[in-house]
Order: sequence, then structure tokens, then C-alpha cells
Amino acid sequence: MGSPPASRKEEMMKTSRKKFEITDIAHEKYPFLHRIRALRDVGIEVRAGDLGGFVEAECNLSQEDDDASWIFDDAIAAGATSVDKDSCLRDEAVACDQAYVTQRSALSGCARAEDSAYIRGSVLSEQARASGTAMVLDNKDAGKYPKLSGQCVVYGTVAGDVRASGTAVILWEEKIRNSSQDTLVLDGQKRTIVRNLSRDVLKPNPQLPEKQEKQPRRKGMDR
Repeated sequence: MGSPPASRKEEMMKTSRKKFEITDIAHEKYPFLHRIRALRDVGIEVRAGDLGGFVEAECNLSQEDDDASWIFDDAIAAGATSVDKDSCLRDEAVACDQAYVTQRSALSGCARAEDSAYIRGSVLSEQARASGTAMVLDNKDAGKYPKLSGQCVVYGTVAGDVRASGTAVILWEEKIRNSSQDTLVLDGQKRTIVRNLSRDVLKPNPQLPEKQEKQPRRKGMDR
């Protein structure tokens, strides 16, 4: 028996590199969506053969070898949305339209990213929603990221260590950026700061010289 044609061999190799396939299991309410099945182990949670959530097309979830992104449970990725770079959708979360979920973002509960929302390194849970041209962004340098929960809605920009919950709304032109060491909390009623207690501890500065020259007094500072 001869070897398969080159075109067939290429197709087989391409398929073997994929991490998931789209099954014939259709969504009860949206029959144009189908469940995915893992073709190999993905990350630390998914094993080959496991069923995942629903997609409309293969482009909704990254097929890259080193990408642990996944759609769990009854979560949905539909339209031209893209989920990649170790991100995940869980429970009944939805990413749709042209939304982009990337860089270890996690949507759970009934959270939703829609329209042209851009979710990078952030967490959305419960009924939180990012709509329009919303941008929900982590602060890569500080290792801080937004957490949206409750029924909060973001149309504008939220970046850094921000906790939005309750009925908080960030409007189209609003830009809420927190690059400080403290946490900004928005709950729909007020804005508060949760201070990082480690900032209250004084520590020696190793960069100071052992002996400091006497600094000249500035005008108006004489005792």
C-alpha cells in the first residue's frame, strides 16, 4: 500500500497539530454553535477527548501548540471573536461579535465581551459586561489587572488595579487607569481606595551613599 498523496499528508499533519475539533453537538438555543472536543491535552485542566464549550467557527479559539486557551462548560465564542494566549471562557460566559479576549484573561459566570471589546489580562465574572469599544487592560509592568463583577458595564477604558462591581458603569469617553500600588474600587455608588498595607512599612534605601554631604538650604527654608 503506497503512501498518501503529498496534499493528503500535509492535511493530516495540519490536523494532527490542532488542539481541538468542532463536533456535531449543536447548542440547544443557537444551533449554529457547536461544542469543541480536545484532540490533545491542553494546559493542566483539559485532556484529550474532553468536550468543551461552543464555537461558531475554528477561528474563535486559538489552535497554537503552546497556547492553553480553552472554552469550558457551556461558554460561547461566536461571530468573529477570538480567544487566545492562555485565556479562557467558563460557565455561561460569552465572547461574541468582534471581541478579542487575550493574555490570560478569564470570563466566567454570565460575563460577556461583545461588539469590539478588547480584554487583555483581565477577569470578568458574574454578569459583568464589556461593550462597544471597551478596553479592559492589565498593567504588565506592575502585574496588576482589572476585575469586573456584579452587573458592571464598561464602554470606556479600565486599566490596572481596578475592582468594578455592583452597578458601576464606565462610559464611552471615560478612562479609568490605576497604576498606583493601591486598589481602586468602583461599586456603582462611590469610588474608594484600598491601600496596600505594605506601603506603611518604612524600609532602608540601599541606594543611598554611606555618607551624605550636607545639602544647602533652599531659599525660604532657613529655621
